[in-house]
Amino acid sequence: MRKGRSTAFEAVIGLSALAAGVIAAGPASAALSGCSIAALNEQGVSGVLIITAVDVPAAGTTPEFCDVSGRLITTGFGAPDGLAHFEVQLPANWNHKIFAKGMGGFAGFSGFPGVPINAFASDNGADDAQALPKGYATVISDTGHTGHGFTPADFTGIVTDARWALNADGSADEAKLTDYYFRATHEVTVAAKSLVQGFYGQGQIHKAYFDGCSNGGRQALVEATRFPEDFDGIVAGDPFMSIRAIANGAHVSSQFITPQGFVPFTTLASIDQATTAACDAADGVKDGLIQNPAACSFKTETLLCKKGQTANCLTQGQVDSLDAYFAGSRDDEGNVVYPGFSISDLGGTDGAAAWSNGFFLPGQPLPPGSTQPTFDLTAAEPWGDQGFVNAPLGWQFQDHGIKYIVERDPNFDPRDFAPDAAGPIGDRALNLFDARTEAGDADDPANFAAFIHQDRKLLIYHGFSDPALTAFRSIMLYQDLAKGTHGGIDELQENVRLFLAPGMHHCGGGPGPNSFDTLTALENWVENGEGPDGIVATKFNGDDPTKGASRTMPLCKFPEEAAFAGNLRTATAAELNNAENWTCSGKDKRLLDIGLNGRQAGINEGEAVELESDRR
Repeated sequence: MRKGRSTAFEAVIGLSALAAGVIAAGPASAALSGCSIAALNEQGVSGVLIITAVDVPAAGTTPEFCDVSGRLITTGFGAPDGLAHFEVQLPANWNHKIFAKGMGGFAGFSGFPGVPINAFASDNGADDAQALPKGYATVISDTGHTGHGFTPADFTGIVTDARWALNADGSADEAKLTDYYFRATHEVTVAAKSLVQGFYGQGQIHKAYFDGCSNGGRQALVEATRFPEDFDGIVAGDPFMSIRAIANGAHVSSQFITPQGFVPFTTLASIDQATTAACDAADGVKDGLIQNPAACSFKTETLLCKKGQTANCLTQGQVDSLDAYFAGSRDDEGNVVYPGFSISDLGGTDGAAAWSNGFFLPGQPLPPGSTQPTFDLTAAEPWGDQGFVNAPLGWQFQDHGIKYIVERDPNFDPRDFAPDAAGPIGDRALNLFDARTEAGDADDPANFAAFIHQDRKLLIYHGFSDPALTAFRSIMLYQDLAKGTHGGIDELQENVRLFLAPGMHHCGGGPGPNSFDTLTALENWVENGEGPDGIVATKFNGDDPTKGASRTMPLCKFPEEAAFAGNLRTATAAELNNAENWTCSGKDKRLLDIGLNGRQAGINEGEAVELESDRR
């Protein structure tokens, strides 16, 4: 269980910084000129105070760099002034570019001595690992607040905490909310650009890129929609583009986290076995990966226990929970509030259990020191500890988000927010939710117009088996963007491309290939005009690059689906697992195909039909 929870947290923050560890100060081999608190403060960047400046020596492929931490007074946008902490890394081999990183979850950082903000970065780890070696000056912000888990040892709770959203008197902290939603990322970006140019004294920054996953993906899309001039190119992974995802989580939990509807993590493997058997071969290759879960027509009632059956089957209440999970949420008029989840790959330590149902069985004792003795589905906090530590990540986010950001009531039970999982989210609940969160959304296709008109580039990727933020939301956004573009998908692809990773969980993990380089793809697109048609993804053994690869395959630009180019009758496992034997074709549009599960999730067949012209 500890391993599973750690893996899930790594997905939340993108793991880019945890892999690097905490930077230790040491004597530099050749001191970088200007790498001092005094020199950096002398630049006089408005609102900035430099707190530390450490000259870090070169190590391996990482060049010598000046590691700078500071704070910025954030202002404007109708909110009180705020305070955002940031970290900037200034390499000796600067390439005249900036690489900005997103933050995971509700962002924030610990403020603990020796723990940098970079420890909470949520971007593509493969990209992050290249940034400093390539000479990028990097920047990251805490988005204007610190977070605190249930105990100091609760590292995960730092990014699932939302208590910062309330002032001591119970009113909303508008400064921190505005900073989290959009202000801090933008204003730190502007300040960092000035700081970088002043440090090097070598003229203008040539290119600026943003790279984020999860909440970092939300920050990426917010930058594209609100501040299109900030970045030339953006990578948005598994984006938290609509904070309504939290409303959907609370809605589903009203069925899922109940005595009659609870689906234990021990059942997920058998559910995966059934869905894989039903859907794996639909893409033409039986290889353990469901390339288009939306095209599946798996019926959950086939899992219902027959008379006398007690194992490898579900009760009616559990089937109802799965239906709620796969269906998502609608409003009183039947419109999709947030689409449902993919039916593929629920199992694993970073799968559905890490996000929705947890790793405890009802009545099982909780670890020593917990606020209650056992996991209790009837309790206001089933996992105890104020919704931290033992609870799955999805519960932590919906529990704290609904309590502190939406209802502003620390005692509110999120299962009461939209208590009928089989029905809609009522107008009262949805209107309140939107009023208090939509400033942080980036899901309106009309707001991308300026970014696209300025010929900037946006690369979106999403794990097709993401159990935290459904990939169907990214597909819906892309289809909406295509509908609003005169030339449809073909024209949209000049500036925005979407890549779906079969079998990948949230920002990584899962059984499918989940490690891929989007930074180089973005560079080639922005700087050379060569848009990526496919990106090779790798599955490492144990998701550890030091243990070698077990599989590679191309991720094709939507709506293309990778096709096996070899002879399926004679193909060996080694051939199936080699990207060289798979192709992407501009004529292929199979990811537009929708079956029962896509319709159940809320993908509108009418939208797919409107895009049929792209098939011809």
